[in-house]
Amino acid sequence: MATLAQMDRLVGRAMFDGEFRARLLKNPESAAKTLRIKLTAGQLERLAGLDADVLERLGAEFEGLVDQQTDQSFSFW
Repeated sequence: MATLAQMDRLVGRAMFDGEFRARLLKNPESAAKTLRIKLTAGQLERLAGLDADVLERLGAEFEGLVDQQTDQSFSFW
């Protein structure tokens, strides 16, 4: 069972990495294994139920915000 911190890491990675996001949407179990995260059947079901369009839109928006901030002298964080 993945902890909350591991789930945060999994979804956070999807927000930063478009290729990982596509992998997560296509095969959540395989994507989680690349981060050495073991998911329960319920967690897999919830991840499989993610709205791909919403996740893609959020990921692209987040990547854009990070790109804007890296052009400045201060950190996004």
